[in-house]
Amino acid sequence: MLSLDERLWKLPPDLKPLADAAWQHRARGANLRPDGTVQVAPMPWVGSDAFAFVLYPPAERAWIAGLDSRLDRPAPAIYTAVLAALNGCFAFGLALYGLPPSIQVRPPRLERRVLEPLDLDAANHYWARDYHGAEGEFHFGGSTWTETENAGYFLAPDGVFRSRRKSGEVLREWRSLRDLLAEELPAAETRHRDRLTGRTWPWEVRRNDG
Repeated sequence: MLSLDERLWKLPPDLKPLADAAWQHRARGANLRPDGTVQVAPMPWVGSDAFAFVLYPPAERAWIAGLDSRLDRPAPAIYTAVLAALNGCFAFGLALYGLPPSIQVRPPRLERRVLEPLDLDAANHYWARDYHGAEGEFHFGGSTWTETENAGYFLAPDGVFRSRRKSGEVLREWRSLRDLLAEELPAAETRHRDRLTGRTWPWEVRRNDG
């Protein structure tokens, strides 16, 4: 199994902002689970098993190979390359969807007692329907937008990445996943911090007191 450092170093260029953000918080504590899941920056004030970052190990090739048939259309090559390196993640309320291992077997059996990514198949078959104007786009992630609403991340057939509200409003557009993550990760952290802690992380309080 690769070490924690090796896992972060091996993430592809499109995921470099995610690797950089995890590295930035790594000193706050990190854990590499037996299944290869990376957890960075524990947040005990949220829950005993809560971390700022949860990065899942690469998806198996067979799971990725079957994605086209399950989606009834070709999956974007740029995202299958992501799955080959990172089978989804959570980062301060931002999520990239993946292929939950427990439902890749036949018959599927969703295992709620283990850490797994949000389901990419379900996102494209069901969740995307809630976003007006997203027809024909690939739904690959989302982020907490307000107390009551999540924004969705979509990839259009012309290669444009979009952040959408369910009303149909397009919040932002980017030319690459790397650009999206570089902008959205700091924004997601700010929203997550303000919602959970009142504008200051507990580790910032300890640092200032020191």
